[in-house]
Amino acid sequence: MGGTTAKASLIKGGRVEVTSEYEVGADANVVRWMHGTGHPIKVPVIDLAEVSAGGGSIAWIDPGRVMHVGPQSAGAEPGPVCYGRGGQEPTVTDCDLILGYLDPDYFLGGELEVDITAAEAAIRDKIAGPLGLSVQRAAASVIEVVDHNMAEVLRIVSVERGHDPREFSLVAFGGAGPVHAASMAAELDIPRVIIPPIPGGFSALGLVATDLRREYVRTFYQRLDEASHAELFTAYAAMEAAGMGMLVDAGVPEAKRKLQRAADIRYTQQAYELTVPVGDGEIGDGHLVELAEAFHARHLATYGHHSADEPLQLVNIRVSAIGTLGSLGLKPTAVAENAAGFAPWKRREVYFKEVGAIQCDIVARAGLHGQAELAGPVIIEAADTTVVVPPEWVARSDPRGFLVMERSADG
Repeated sequence: MGGTTAKASLIKGGRVEVTSEYEVGADANVVRWMHGTGHPIKVPVIDLAEVSAGGGSIAWIDPGRVMHVGPQSAGAEPGPVCYGRGGQEPTVTDCDLILGYLDPDYFLGGELEVDITAAEAAIRDKIAGPLGLSVQRAAASVIEVVDHNMAEVLRIVSVERGHDPREFSLVAFGGAGPVHAASMAAELDIPRVIIPPIPGGFSALGLVATDLRREYVRTFYQRLDEASHAELFTAYAAMEAAGMGMLVDAGVPEAKRKLQRAADIRYTQQAYELTVPVGDGEIGDGHLVELAEAFHARHLATYGHHSADEPLQLVNIRVSAIGTLGSLGLKPTAVAENAAGFAPWKRREVYFKEVGAIQCDIVARAGLHGQAELAGPVIIEAADTTVVVPPEWVARSDPRGFLVMERSADG
């Protein structure tokens, strides 16, 4: 979750979901499983769902006195009202500030002075007044709406893809992600939230650490049960040779070069394909039978049904040429002598929907070392983000700098 949008994808078995059927624009990213809602792009992309929910998303009331959050955004300029740069419409960041999640004296590590009075006035005039609510309750309502919208995105990439979110952990990053993560996890019964080191810069870290990868795609339009084994193998071999040549030219060591086959398949009367993996080596009847079984299983998991007797259409074949870069090599942080005895550096009033407004401990993330444990409610602050640990949640630090939040035994 950043300044304008929140995005989600699913990682299963260490692999992120990839699709070649993606639509952008309009409402496409929010309802990606409904084809025709945006503009299709036919290139391999991570299977993301996206919603207009960021720190700069604007809260507003429609003529029917119904509150919405987004899709309008204040962006970075003028930004939220509290930035004091000319913004007039209340945003998610303004509401986070009013509720005590963000520290007016430590915003961006104290580098940005914010105007909490202006944020309060904007929420009063634009949200609280029209709805007959207190400023605090209006701000809490905005956060409930935006958290629900983001939970719907998590539902899209899990439930709508045939996965049970209760079997996964939620990795929350972006500057605003850790503020709202526990609320989203609670809505979907996700048992665990993982906050990585430097969550505000985690996307950039991923950019420089991700594997080198190039996709090769060739149209191969045949019925699967009638496909020529020799033609199929020859086509794969040609793409694999091209992919291996690319990896060699890129200077990837031999031990780190990898090729993966896949195929785009659909039922003969369908307009959209699903991508399934293809085994290595010579192509024979066994490969095609396994391919059909894999497609039926994928269709069942994705759409909730399949038709084992329906003929299958092979549309495209794919080869992924991958140069693995290995792990990030995150090293354990130094454990301070007083690691078990850290103390809150201050307290302030924070609003939680479970208990209302209470005085809450504020802890500096930089002071957490080793395997420290914090029972909510507590706020953990860093220069790039704030971690909100609600009541009935427990946060534990990891020697490598991760934070793991879980429901407490009483929660």
